[in-house]
Amino acid sequence: MTDATLFGIPLVIWGVICAAIAAAYFFIWPRPHPKRAKPRPALTHLVLRYGHTLVWALLATGCFLAAADTDGPGRWIASAAIPVYLAFLVFLVRDKQQEAADLAQQRTASKQASPE
Repeated sequence: MTDATLFGIPLVIWGVICAAIAAAYFFIWPRPHPKRAKPRPALTHLVLRYGHTLVWALLATGCFLAAADTDGPGRWIASAAIPVYLAFLVFLVRDKQQEAADLAQQRTASKQASPE
């Protein structure tokens, strides 16, 4: 095991922090609005359900591997978190836009259905 640190904090500590955050995001994730008319597509649900958890798990794994051996794959595994996070953000923004459009469509339909 090496004395690898980030901002003066050992990488093992960073790994534990990242693993704790991954565990938290496993239980706390973006759920659709309860009044949403259409369910999410399967791929969108999968990415939003597990994407953020995977990002933090990759960071934790990278920290642990880098702490064990500085010439190992730790940096590559931690770097893999970047495209996973970008994909998560793209799916999150697209889902929020679709959710807003669905809710606006419901409001428009309910206004047309109940004439005043």
